[in-house]
Amino acid sequence: MKKIFITLAVLVMAFGNAGYAQRKSDLKFKANEKSIVFKHYGLRNDDIRPFQAICQSADAEELSRYTYTYDEYDYNEIELLIEKDYNNDGWTPCAKITSEYDFSGNVLEGIEWIWEDGVWEENVKYTYTYTVDGMEVVTQYCVAGNWFNDEKLVYNFNGNVTTILIWDWNGSTWTSDELHTYTYNETSIDVLIQYMEGGAWQNDEKQTFTLDFAGHTIEILDMKWENNTWVNDEKITYDYEGGVYNTMHKEEWRNGAWQEEYRFSFFYTDGNATHGECMELENGQWVHGDEDIEMAYNYSASVDDYYGSIVDVTYIDVTGVEETTQASFSVYPLPAENEIQIQTESFQKAEVFSLTGQKLMESQQSKMNVSALASGVYLLKVYDQAGKAETQRIVVK
Repeated sequence: MKKIFITLAVLVMAFGNAGYAQRKSDLKFKANEKSIVFKHYGLRNDDIRPFQAICQSADAEELSRYTYTYDEYDYNEIELLIEKDYNNDGWTPCAKITSEYDFSGNVLEGIEWIWEDGVWEENVKYTYTYTVDGMEVVTQYCVAGNWFNDEKLVYNFNGNVTTILIWDWNGSTWTSDELHTYTYNETSIDVLIQYMEGGAWQNDEKQTFTLDFAGHTIEILDMKWENNTWVNDEKITYDYEGGVYNTMHKEEWRNGAWQEEYRFSFFYTDGNATHGECMELENGQWVHGDEDIEMAYNYSASVDDYYGSIVDVTYIDVTGVEETTQASFSVYPLPAENEIQIQTESFQKAEVFSLTGQKLMESQQSKMNVSALASGVYLLKVYDQAGKAETQRIVVK
């Protein structure tokens, strides 16, 4: 299952400022990509998912509520509703995110809406397309009912190296802006962030995610490129106990030493963080502070970030939902050039769909000629004699 990965803290802070659409979507994209890449390497698990989260500000005068809605068939996240309560005046809609998926559970489109004068207005749209070895995400913002290009991320998954090329829309064409390179091994993920200047990529930042034997992050080290060398910037450390991290520390590099800035504590039920608190060091005293609170579930395998000082989360268990994880038929050759052969014990017919769900071909024969299809990824749906259907991807070149 795949869903839209959006940093909720940025979303809540940004809504309400009408002139913020372009910069807001840019900020979220920088955060979203990490979740997508980690998901690709199997470091995220979605059996347990959030149902509702309540966040309280440091001054206790503001509450935020996040409510998730999943479809009934395969529990894709189809809506995230965000509401605010100021000074106990009751819940008021603030923003929502709606999502559409293809037959395989891949997100195709996500739209952010804002609540303005009692009606929902479209604000930002994400459009996802998939290739054999990657994906593309285009962001557009809405002005007076019209969509305008903003940013494009092009993912390329090549073994243990993933690159994300970031393009900006200059009004008439796309121009390359940033390059993010993820290098994965069993004990760490290294992220190099570069920007284009003078016709060449220049170093900007790098991150190292240190992983334990189970693939959980135990440390994140941020460094900046200054005077042709890497220097420390920020560090996050996770303290694990019983398969979950009970505390998390965020430090900044100041005057040649690490100085603790934020401290987070978590409480769990069955391996899922149900309560989290953020403390900030202020004038030598620990006080409640507003900062992203990283709520882990599935024993730290999946993470959602919430903005506030105190967060309480309830979850929904989707392990009982029956899903087909492997089709009972096989297809060869793949990638296909001219014909494919479907091998199964019981065959009635086969259909080929685009990733957006449009039916392109149908055949009552287990051997199909696909030479008329353009190169790309398609969905092959095979029916047995009892009328039961299963679907898997095929690649045509």
